[in-house]
Amino acid sequence: MQLVGPVVSFNSLEGCEYIVQKYKGTTMVFKRQSTKEIWDMDLKQVHKAYLELKDFKTINFKEYVYKRHSPALGLLLHLKLLVDELRKII
Repeated sequence: MQLVGPVVSFNSLEGCEYIVQKYKGTTMVFKRQSTKEIWDMDLKQVHKAYLELKDFKTINFKEYVYKRHSPALGLLLHLKLLVDELRKII
């Protein structure tokens, strides 16, 4: 949460922009700029994916965050937690 707290926006691997609206406990509420749709994402599940996944392709986040695969990966990339893994994804 210390790393995520200062985040005000981030992008998916494909370049979709997400703007953080607020935090509710360990849930991040954000807006997808292209659709103006408000989403939320369980940061505990994103952290669990970070700890457990070996292959950080977007689809592999499916069992961790429902319909938030791309934002979850984008957030980890924004936090520079997957710098080396980015080479494997691309």
